[in-house]
Amino acid sequence: MSELIETLNLLWAGSIKRIDFNLLKHSISLDIEVIENASVLKYEVIFEGVSAYFFSNNEGDERLQIEPYDEGDYLELTSIHYIKEGIGNIIIESQREKWTKNWYASANFVLEIWSSYLFIEAKSLSVNGRTFKA
Repeated sequence: MSELIETLNLLWAGSIKRIDFNLLKHSISLDIEVIENASVLKYEVIFEGVSAYFFSNNEGDERLQIEPYDEGDYLELTSIHYIKEGIGNIIIESQREKWTKNWYASANFVLEIWSSYLFIEAKSLSVNGRTFKA
């Protein structure tokens, strides 16, 4: 597991050049560039066996404050974490729609992207072709 953590740490503060959600293949893939010592390091990150994900633009009501896109804007992968046992239940709680209680997950990967978060429940992760089982 320490190799996985070390690999994820290499991605911190990287620029997300592409993100793709493939529902048919149950995968989420990202192309990330990290500048280190004047060199550009490129990483292809693929979450495989994705059973659930949740994105929030920010926390609380701040999630509703959507900033308009400006030319030159980019996404920074501020941090990325692996939590072996998962973060605990992410649940949909509705006062009107009782059926929503059947939809829940426990993300084992957490991506901080600026002030937003992407929670992913996945069976494995590969970075530049090297696969880590979750």
